[in-house]
Amino acid sequence: MFRIRLFYFLFVFFLIFPAAVTPLRAQSGATDQVRSVLDKAMEIQTKPELQGSQQRRERSAQIRKLISESFLTGEMARESLQEHWTKLSPKQREQYQALFTGLFVDSYSRRVLDFLKRETIEYPGETPDGKYTKVRTIILRTNEHIPVDYILEPKGKNWMIRDVIIDGVGTVETYQNSFDRFLKDHSFDTLIERMAIQKKAGEEL
Repeated sequence: MFRIRLFYFLFVFFLIFPAAVTPLRAQSGATDQVRSVLDKAMEIQTKPELQGSQQRRERSAQIRKLISESFLTGEMARESLQEHWTKLSPKQREQYQALFTGLFVDSYSRRVLDFLKRETIEYPGETPDGKYTKVRTIILRTNEHIPVDYILEPKGKNWMIRDVIIDGVGTVETYQNSFDRFLKDHSFDTLIERMAIQKKAGEEL
């Protein structure tokens, strides 16, 4: 049920757009970063003073801040457009990045608010993934085990998340496919208009 509802949310968002084993290595700190983000999210979700529907907006604000500080949304925005990015003017890139970041933070915040409470999460390990590191997690529930992988990139002394993979499907890849389909038949300005409408709706969270 969790998996179905999770992908249903992504599906609703995208309705606006027509649409060799790697050896295990020692933990690099990437796993600690993922654990820290998830623990903080669950802490926000379960704080006694933040419980109830009246506190949802405050919980949402704190979750948004946590996600904004933990994800490389700028890189995710560029990757989501693939070759289309090179065709944009500096102004269009700035506008698109701002909208993409807002939409991603809103959508991920909503998923955390709706699904991630006090969960039992296993951390089986991490593996190299090109110049990145993949951290594997499993959300353990009574009737299901949900695999969620995180792709992280080192930035200075910190690790930042640049993708989330659920059941083998990456968030960035999902955006890529949807935007590419849309831009085959529509202009970039139309894409921006649709994103702006969706962003405004997300602000009601």
